[in-house]
Amino acid sequence: MVRSRRFPVRIPFPTLPPALLPVLLLILAGPGAAPARAQAPDPATLAAFRQDPMSFFFDLRATDAVACGQALLQDDSMAGAERQRVLTTLAAVHLASGRAPQARAAVLAILSRDPRADLAHPETLPPPLVSLFYGLRDSVLLASGDAPAEASPAPDIHTLAVGDIENNSILSGKYNLDAFAKGLTQIMITDLQDATPLTLVDRQRLNVLRDEIKMNQNAQITDPRYRVPLGRLTGAQSFLFGSLMQVDKKTIRLDLRWVDTSTGEILLADGVEGKLGSSDDLFKLERTVLLDHLVPRLQKLLGGGDLQKAVKPYLERKKKSLPKGTSYVNLLLKTGDAILAEDRGDLAAARTAWSEVAQMNPDNAEAGGRARALTAYLAMNTEDGR
Repeated sequence: MVRSRRFPVRIPFPTLPPALLPVLLLILAGPGAAPARAQAPDPATLAAFRQDPMSFFFDLRATDAVACGQALLQDDSMAGAERQRVLTTLAAVHLASGRAPQARAAVLAILSRDPRADLAHPETLPPPLVSLFYGLRDSVLLASGDAPAEASPAPDIHTLAVGDIENNSILSGKYNLDAFAKGLTQIMITDLQDATPLTLVDRQRLNVLRDEIKMNQNAQITDPRYRVPLGRLTGAQSFLFGSLMQVDKKTIRLDLRWVDTSTGEILLADGVEGKLGSSDDLFKLERTVLLDHLVPRLQKLLGGGDLQKAVKPYLERKKKSLPKGTSYVNLLLKTGDAILAEDRGDLAAARTAWSEVAQMNPDNAEAGGRARALTAYLAMNTEDGR
């Protein structure tokens, strides 16, 4: 039986000298912690773990992962990148196995060496681990006042944080508009990430920070109390968000705002209306938002080449690559279902929804990664796996 738990985002942990954190990790993962430190791993197992630590998590090899991690972490000369991969795997294994103190110790051992450390490919990791990592990271930086310095005023590539598109509809329509709004947010993130030179902040990473600084509404981004820490801790020079409203049975209105996080300047404030009766209607809305509103403003911010020439072929390829028989609207709605399930902590439902998204569109790497990570996490989180 799977235990469903809320994500462990903001968990207090005592402040310790950085040099003691790796030692603490070894103590917590040693005798008395399950699985216990039984015996050293054989050379073949250790070599396989060093090559790909997270594969042990996905293969549910919790005991081997902890044994290998214990052995490797005794070598203080181990390179920083490898050490982080090992500690990330231990955090995932401990968290899935119900050992939150050990998981927190593993994350803090990473942050003790580099308080600004980041996760590589968070979309391939279980959401509770992503929340734990960024919750502790932001708490440490905010408490110490050691937030990253503001980005240079004119970077070559802007880093963008995309907030949720909020469903403000009074009328009900053909679709679940809460799921539709979440799915549309994800489409916008994917398009901007794949078709433009922008660097996008991970969705879950942004949600954790918003929780930390108690930013409840998108519009609060114009307040320095929110936009300054958000910009500094995520590295985002701008914040894009929107609201969705059902105008009539087949028409929606999407209002977008784009804010400079360093100054509070409104970079874009615009509205788009579109029909919503079919997948073609959704593609038209997506094209209008990207080509007629976001790309022209982005072109002014970045200068350089013609972004329109790059984005138009991208949209055409995207439309043609959709598997035959797959409804783009249904794909968006199922993506929204997955995100809503994650947000309420229902990991089993999130796994099911992400798996369905991956089946509908096998090229969706994020859906496949999330489904795989959640499958392993939940399997390790069962009563029998304790």
